[in-house]
Amino acid sequence: MAFKRFQNTVTESKFFLPLAVAISAGACYLSGLVTNALWMQLVCLLVSAILILELNSSHQLLRVQSQATPAMFLLLTSAAIFIFPNLESCIVQLCAVAVYFMLFHCDLHHPSPGWTFYGFFCLGLASMVFVQILYFVPVLWVLMAFCFRAFTARTFFASLLGLLTPYWLVMPIFLYISTPEAALSHFSELASFQAFGDYSIIDEHEWLTFGWLCLLSLISIIHYANQGYQDKIRTRLLHEVFITIDMLAIFFYVLQPQHHHLLMGIIIVNTSPLIAHYLTLTHTWLTNISFHLIILITLAIIFYNVWMPSSNFLSAMATQACLYLPL
Repeated sequence: MAFKRFQNTVTESKFFLPLAVAISAGACYLSGLVTNALWMQLVCLLVSAILILELNSSHQLLRVQSQATPAMFLLLTSAAIFIFPNLESCIVQLCAVAVYFMLFHCDLHHPSPGWTFYGFFCLGLASMVFVQILYFVPVLWVLMAFCFRAFTARTFFASLLGLLTPYWLVMPIFLYISTPEAALSHFSELASFQAFGDYSIIDEHEWLTFGWLCLLSLISIIHYANQGYQDKIRTRLLHEVFITIDMLAIFFYVLQPQHHHLLMGIIIVNTSPLIAHYLTLTHTWLTNISFHLIILITLAIIFYNVWMPSSNFLSAMATQACLYLPL
């Protein structure tokens, strides 16, 4: 049995997830949860965390009992707290988690058209607010064929039906209140590309967070390439899905940074289980040091990104308090 270091004690502790929940709740509050009434965003975040918790336990993403995957999801989402007020980003992130939750039930022995339909239905919902997510559809088909071993004629048509169903449900209402040209303009965004290298809309907070996520992804991918053989075959295939989508989302982010808020949520969803695997299942003195650095730097980034909205919040509270002082 491998020697347990501090990183293993923390990641396998039952207190790791509650601590991450508390930090995430504080970050959401200081980012204007109450003052800006961001309740729908909070619901999306809570449901996403619950689905990732269930995904982690039901599919045994880690070889030991650990809640590190949902905990890291909440910490990394808190680090990118600037996407929290954006409801579209929260919806896309929730749908990305739901797609995995549905599709991971499919495999060679159970190529379920039902789960495939539900998974691509969630993807269709996400495409209604971020149509460019449809670029991932061919990749998911390939992953279903080579990783899930569940790509058949039935699941193919189930995926098409799942993608189209949200539009069948919403399009009559949309056409009633709008015009066909407005509906077509939604899909015309698929052919709309910004000039490569225009990063003027990304500030230092977003660059710092994106760079940190890329570094965590790189560390996790290198770790899994060296140590992934210890997992079961199915677990390795599931992590290959995370790695593939993560790399594509990062590449998409670099090419088309105008979608940075929406892609950041997808990157977090895929990076969380990868970095949780690294933190939980490594045991060397070097990885123990890296665990401390990863947690401390993530907390520092959370503080840095929360500082501006929280300082504005505190300033507004101080201003309101001064109105009641007998000056």
